[in-house]
Amino acid sequence: MNEEKLLRNIKALIVFFSLIFLVIIGYLTYFNLYLSENIVRDSSNPRIKLSEEDVLRGAIFDRNGKQIVYSKRTRDGQKRYYKDGEIFAHVVGYNSYIYGKTGIELLYNDALSGKTFYYDLLGSIFRKFAQTFEGEKRGSNVALTIDYALQYRAYKLLGSDKGAIVVLNPKTGEILTLVSKPSFDPESIDKNFKKYKNDVEGNPFLNRATQGFYPPGSTYKIITAAAALENIENIGNEKWLCTGKLKIGDYVLKDFNSEAHGKIDLKKAFTKSCNFTFGSLGMELGFNNLNREAEKFLFNKDIVLEDLVIRKSTYNLEDKNSRALLAQSAIGQHGVATNPLQMALVAATIANEGIMMKPYLVKEIKDEYGVVLERKKPQVLTRAIEKETAEKIKEYMIDVVNKGTGVRAKLSNIVIAGKTGTAEIPNSSETHSWFVGFAPANNPQIAFAIIVEKGGTGGKRAAEIARELVSEYFK
Repeated sequence: MNEEKLLRNIKALIVFFSLIFLVIIGYLTYFNLYLSENIVRDSSNPRIKLSEEDVLRGAIFDRNGKQIVYSKRTRDGQKRYYKDGEIFAHVVGYNSYIYGKTGIELLYNDALSGKTFYYDLLGSIFRKFAQTFEGEKRGSNVALTIDYALQYRAYKLLGSDKGAIVVLNPKTGEILTLVSKPSFDPESIDKNFKKYKNDVEGNPFLNRATQGFYPPGSTYKIITAAAALENIENIGNEKWLCTGKLKIGDYVLKDFNSEAHGKIDLKKAFTKSCNFTFGSLGMELGFNNLNREAEKFLFNKDIVLEDLVIRKSTYNLEDKNSRALLAQSAIGQHGVATNPLQMALVAATIANEGIMMKPYLVKEIKDEYGVVLERKKPQVLTRAIEKETAEKIKEYMIDVVNKGTGVRAKLSNIVIAGKTGTAEIPNSSETHSWFVGFAPANNPQIAFAIIVEKGGTGGKRAAEIARELVSEYFK
């Protein structure tokens, strides 16, 4: 009897400890597969700081080899230095053991810190260097696609205004300039983090170039024009009689200062940014055509990039049959929201014969001896429109600058193609100033988007910045 009881107890203990063992194994497996990498890469992990201090953090350079960020040894370890920190803050980010990492400092931390990690089931971390260094251990260097001089000029051109400027190569997708204001100083982030975070009005941590969310105003007429050219037969021969006011039921869509443009075709309507014509087109095209065209330019789509995070641009109407809302959306004023990088891609697509290239910020990664470890290559994101459509819109955009709403962007020695935009702000009499375009028009080397918050009409402030920016690039 006692032996049977003893056997039962032994079996129970075996089952009990077996279950505990299985639970432990299960947890360790789960930890290893799902949690350990996050812990390894968590900047609050003290082991990370200890391991990173052993290696002098790599530098960050512009596309031409000019140093932007670098580290120096100190008694306590090392210090990170940021040249013109506020100008490049929304590109390079910051590196802090208190507040973590952002931007390139975060996304390319493994390269900059010169190591890879591996860990066993218990999460113990072992450092594995790609090579054995003699003397000082150094991280790899990251070369950006950014042009230092152009970035500097763009930042200065915005002055004290809030806004953003993006410049890219339309043929490759390389981002040459990515500026957002207000900005912050990454070198003093530990000291000033709370001040920046509490600045609700300025919101300096917001990267307006990629995370801003604005109505595009009349810059969106590029997409509406593409929809019209690709969906309405003989649209080039169609004419409208613009009275300056388009009455749609109880709603009236007005042109700027209610200006009547008279008898007008699509090209002239684009040049003069005629709301009457484009509102009429919105109603004629209908929601399905407008939405399909927006999505061809990757609105309502997630654009996944290795170097940065871009907020999804949207085209959506709460009432898809409302003629008034269709008209407003066609001029980029209702149901449409976007960011400057997206609008730079729209301009670049026209410049690149209808093909949208994938934007990127990092050109290559090199070790301390200059050996290239990784080099980025241009990639096509999508063909948004046909080449013939892009050529037509390019003609329209040239006229905008030569004799339309964008004449303030005009240069005597370089032909610029562009589109102005004046985006209304809800419950405010003020407007955001937009200008998007590319240059030179016959062989585009740069495409760009500029927004100046509460900057008035797009034909003024933003167009003037575009002129100076193009002049800087080609000087």
